Amino acid sequence: MRKIAVIVIALIVAIALNTMAMAQEKMKVTGKVIKIDTASNSVTIQPEGKEAVTVIMKDAASLSKVKEGDMAEARYTVQDGKKIGRYLHLADDGCS
Repeated sequence: MRKIAVIVIALIVAIALNTMAMAQEKMKVTGKVIKIDTASNSVTIQPEGKEAVTVIMKDAASLSKVKEGDMAEARYTVQDGKKIGRYLHLADDGCS
């Protein structure tokens, strides 16, 4: 009986952890690059008609793919209240 209880608890914990991981919604922002901060490995993107979004890039080298004034897209997840970027590239023409 004790074995079954341990297995059930382990399954509940595994499901809870999986649910939390899935809850990290993948987000993206597309707009004009208004600031690149190499000291903090971050890029700030201003979407048209919306509030600017600052994303901390995991890969600092990705910051070299864009420059201030470019139209760019960053994909990120929110972890501990911070926007952590996984992907940064120039946006296609026509994206806003």
